[in-house]
Amino acid sequence: MEFKSLRRRDFGKIQQFAITGMHLFNYTSNRIELFFYAKYFWYLELLRATRIYAAYDGDEFAGVLLLDIAGEEKAYKSKWASIFVKVMEWVMQWGYADMSDQYSNANTTMLAKYKKDHAVDGELNFFLVNGAIVGKGVGSKLLSEAEKDLQGKRIYLYTDDGSTFQFYDKRGFTRVGEKQISMLNGTDSVPLTTMLYAKEY
Repeated sequence: MEFKSLRRRDFGKIQQFAITGMHLFNYTSNRIELFFYAKYFWYLELLRATRIYAAYDGDEFAGVLLLDIAGEEKAYKSKWASIFVKVMEWVMQWGYADMSDQYSNANTTMLAKYKKDHAVDGELNFFLVNGAIVGKGVGSKLLSEAEKDLQGKRIYLYTDDGSTFQFYDKRGFTRVGEKQISMLNGTDSVPLTTMLYAKEY
């Protein structure tokens, strides 16, 4: 496993892996909506990141982890991506406001409560591995690589029970908050538990 600069040509793979690996299909069954939401989600988090860790198995993309550390310069800048994110946010507020607001409000409420008693230095804001690469501990190795640079910092992350949140339990993170919400997928209401995890290094 090698850690090196993330290749621009792997962005499409990341967006596709996010649909399945992050269970984005729980939020919409429309393939066009899924395509644009995955692209939006990736660029939103990429533009926020101050640190980018990418893993490769030979020449094959294996995974990526993004951190947003307070006070650090953003690692990726793109006017096109910024415009795309703003347009998508307008569209989501116009047609999907209730869905996006529920998730966002739950996360904001949990973090605000946690920050009353804890200072935080940053967020692990995106973490994804190539599900086709099995038995090589890609996620653990990627997180370990990032953790080398986190001594003395307290990091938080958001996840939910539609994702593999158990990974964080095993890696020393503590669940410090959770909230029940309900997401609409078409005409169906999908119950979801949002979670806040934190770890001090």
